[in-house]
Amino acid sequence: MKTTSKITKGFIFAAVLACLMAVGSGSAFAQQVYRFIPDPNPLIFTNACPSGDGCGSWGESVSISEGSSLVPIVVTWSTRYFVNVADVYYVGLNVNGNGCLTDYYGPTNLDDISTNPAGHFLTATFQWVIEPSDGVLVKSATNTFELCGGGNSTGDSITISQNTLTVAKN
Repeated sequence: MKTTSKITKGFIFAAVLACLMAVGSGSAFAQQVYRFIPDPNPLIFTNACPSGDGCGSWGESVSISEGSSLVPIVVTWSTRYFVNVADVYYVGLNVNGNGCLTDYYGPTNLDDISTNPAGHFLTATFQWVIEPSDGVLVKSATNTFELCGGGNSTGDSITISQNTLTVAKN
């Protein structure tokens, strides 16, 4: 009787441990990461989008698959940057090709600062939450989130250095 009890307890422990490992490893696959590390040239964008309208792509995107039930998606962008022309710079997301939105899912603009002639980079982190009720996520499909942005005026220019863009299910 004692041997059977020990075997049963051992089996239950192993089963619970296997389930926990599967859940842990499953969450690691529920995200995608894009990382840009320039060598040696950072990216320079001259997109103009007054008041955040009509901003252009910054060429970075991540994707994640939704199941048959939609869940909120969290997109995080962290960067080193400096502005080449002092103005307001908008940052947003284009979800599944529905156009760049800089004022809908979360933070909208980088600090309105003057240029830094010494070339010192500033840092910023944005986090956007896309809810199923926003109407842009697609069930049982891969959803793509593209970084977009630009300056407030024609001729604006911003330099983006090391940065990461991640997407994960919430």
